[in-house]
Amino acid sequence: AGQAGDTQAAAQPAPVVAAIGSVQTTVTDSSTWFGPGRLTMYANNASTAQLLSVIIENGEGGLIVVDGGWTENADYLLNQIKEKGGHVMAWLVTHPHSDHAGALAEILSKHSGEITIDGIYYSFLEDSWYQEKDSNAAGMVQHLKSIFAQMPQEKLHGNIVSGQVIEAGPARIQVLNPAYKTSSDFVNNSSVAYMVSLNGTNVVFLGDLALAGGDRLMSEVDLRALDCDIVQMAHHGQNGVDYEVYKALKPRASLWPTPQWLWDNDGGSGYGTGNWKTQETKNWLVRLGVQETYCIKDGNQVIE
Repeated sequence: AGQAGDTQAAAQPAPVVAAIGSVQTTVTDSSTWFGPGRLTMYANNASTAQLLSVIIENGEGGLIVVDGGWTENADYLLNQIKEKGGHVMAWLVTHPHSDHAGALAEILSKHSGEITIDGIYYSFLEDSWYQEKDSNAAGMVQHLKSIFAQMPQEKLHGNIVSGQVIEAGPARIQVLNPAYKTSSDFVNNSSVAYMVSLNGTNVVFLGDLALAGGDRLMSEVDLRALDCDIVQMAHHGQNGVDYEVYKALKPRASLWPTPQWLWDNDGGSGYGTGNWKTQETKNWLVRLGVQETYCIKDGNQVIE
């Protein structure tokens, strides 16, 4: 299955690449973030665990899905996709951790004929690398590749590169990096970052990028050129990229895929008793003057 996945990726035509930040879309409604579209970030409907699951409706019946959450979230996510028309123009995968890619694997393996998916975009490193660094991630990669091998290969885009442009109706997506190899926090730092633009609003998804991945992204991409309006907080808002990444992005609003216990840094004995760095990240956004915060501790977050 791994070889089949590698073969299909190599056989794809070269992706369309543009200068970083040049995919800005036209403002059609200056009174809203997304014009006739909307962004929904989902809370975990099955447990209190962290996850990243986002659907962006482009206003013309097309959907962009970012990650999707755990296997246990698949049925709920599938129903949300169906309720929104069932047509996914682009499914963006940041990295193969189960709280990000599990629902996608479940939907593809058991419900693939129930919705339309035009393209799945991802960047995986060598199987041997995952096997060495993280056995759980290695298992997810193998699972996904075995499913991908049964799919129409033109729907799979495992050869994404920095600057690549993905068209999704009135929305445009830019890939900011391929999977990185770093010497720490291995699979998190292999996250692909994407910028989605709709109605002139630019949303940057950082996945679970940590310090080394964020530093490398900054060294390769002029983040200021993205004209970022909304940023998804890396690694659920703690121990992700550092302050300088957010400073360069200068967002007006932040997306926190962060459950209550992590928001509170609750290690089991109340607020502030954990070892997570959520409060530090909150303080960074105060310094940057970010006014709007959307967090799944408060349930599903809908931005229109």
